[in-house]
Amino acid sequence: MLKLDISGMADGEYEFTLVEPVSKLNSPFEEFVGDVHFEGIVRKLGHRYNLKADLKGTARLICDRSLIEFDEPIVAQLFMSFIADTKSFLELSGTEPKYNEVIIREDYKYIDVSPYVMESLALELPLKRIAPEFRDKELKEIFPEVADKLKEEANIDIDDRWSELKNLKIN
Repeated sequence: MLKLDISGMADGEYEFTLVEPVSKLNSPFEEFVGDVHFEGIVRKLGHRYNLKADLKGTARLICDRSLIEFDEPIVAQLFMSFIADTKSFLELSGTEPKYNEVIIREDYKYIDVSPYVMESLALELPLKRIAPEFRDKELKEIFPEVADKLKEEANIDIDDRWSELKNLKIN
């Protein structure tokens, strides 16, 4: 659990660094392995805690082209605002928090930022999961036999009823 200690924090800016193994964060994102690094600044003003942090983690992914497993460094930023207000916390419990603004109890000694950190890192996971050694290569360079087969399939005659579709121009 990534706990940000706020007990006895006076108004001002505070730098912090937290490192925690992914296995202790109860993350629903199975791709992440190793440690999560959480480094940033908390600015406290009254009952508001503004958090700005740089996040680093490692994701173990499977290449879409070769099915090789590889580790990919994932970097993200987190901007959150926590408001210490017990009355609002009790009234709004069970409702979805506003974007990047979370209401907490005034008597909290720490803020658990683990779910926000893991969500931010998960949003940075690549859609195309291609191992570094295959990123700058075409499919025909990696698997020439598959590329030839695809080329042969592309040359198959098309039914005349569909030939007019070739003339369509899509902007």
